[in-house]
Amino acid sequence: MRERDDDTRYEEVAPRRHIEYRDKSEFDRIAFAMRALRRLRPKKMTVAVYSAVSSIRAESWTDLRSDGSMMAILGVPPHASREHIAYAVVELVGASPVPLAVQIVLADDKGGAASSEN
Repeated sequence: MRERDDDTRYEEVAPRRHIEYRDKSEFDRIAFAMRALRRLRPKKMTVAVYSAVSSIRAESWTDLRSDGSMMAILGVPPHASREHIAYAVVELVGASPVPLAVQIVLADDKGGAASSEN
């Protein structure tokens, strides 16, 4: 019978866990993301916004069939906060400086939300 090497190790890898803040306030998250995109006006970028299930998802890539324009998708879950959506949009379009761009998006929403309620 063969003895086990002392160098043999067993490792257990825990599955990836993603913890995300859940905002309980009621607002149209897709409309907010669309307003943020209109506010930042990404040049040569087509963005598809959809309702995600569990977490914010933002991906972008270069469309090799065109003149170098960008394609992107943005998944917005039903529990995302305005701040998380704003940050995801700013990162997606590459606006900088990031903190200022996020504040611009959030400030624009305060005016847009008030006018849509009237």
